[in-house]
Amino acid sequence: MLNGFMYIKECIQKHFGQVITVAEINGKENVVTFRHRASAIIHKFHQRPKETSSEAEKMTLIKTAAKLIKSDVKSIEQSTDMYPCSTEMSSTEEAMLFLPESLKLLLQTLSVGRDADRKVGSLGQAIMQAIRPRVLLAPLQIGLGVQMHHHFGSKFLIDTLHAHGYCNSYREIQRYERSAAVALGTDIPNYRPEQVIQYMADNVDHNICTIDGLNTFHGMAMIAFVTPGTRTSTRVPRVSVTLKDVLTVGQINIRHHLAMC
Repeated sequence: MLNGFMYIKECIQKHFGQVITVAEINGKENVVTFRHRASAIIHKFHQRPKETSSEAEKMTLIKTAAKLIKSDVKSIEQSTDMYPCSTEMSSTEEAMLFLPESLKLLLQTLSVGRDADRKVGSLGQAIMQAIRPRVLLAPLQIGLGVQMHHHFGSKFLIDTLHAHGYCNSYREIQRYERSAAVALGTDIPNYRPEQVIQYMADNVDHNICTIDGLNTFHGMAMIAFVTPGTRTSTRVPRVSVTLKDVLTVGQINIRHHLAMC
């Protein structure tokens, strides 16, 4: 027996068919979007009254092209349950494959100079994210935010880039990093017996000399160096992570060894 939401969703999809798309987002309301098929858009363009001036005709052509590109972007299906893998975030080829052909053609026509594909991929994914901000997780939008956070650790910088449409929000970047920490844990991927592992740990203290003794922080971090190194690309589940989840995954059992006299 279907619940109310599932029943309504099934009825809507049965009635409208391929005309609509329903995007399911964890923790948020589902998004229902009407797809405007290219044939309908082109038919409407040819049936319109003829413009009296060339400038008005040009504006109509641009609007029609925008509608066609928007329709192609809305037809892309992507699961928001998983984040893009690191290869999709860093590869120019993968960035270009993410774009619909119509948007790619437009940007390639406009772009000149060296590294044109990189610019096309970046601008294209920014446009796609702007068209469908709640449904898509454009790989370069996540990748740029993670890179900026790694190098600068600035919420202001990331949210400023997000406001201009160049990367995801600081909140989404934090969610990605927490999800990655829980998903990967302390295991070393693709470890082989011939590899050498060296663990290094250090502590950090912050505000240790407060007047009331509050708002202090003491932490311990550990990293592992593996040689020869290997590259791995893992998809990270997009989940809600609590501080308890991170502490549980990253906990190290401390064993005390007494010296024998």
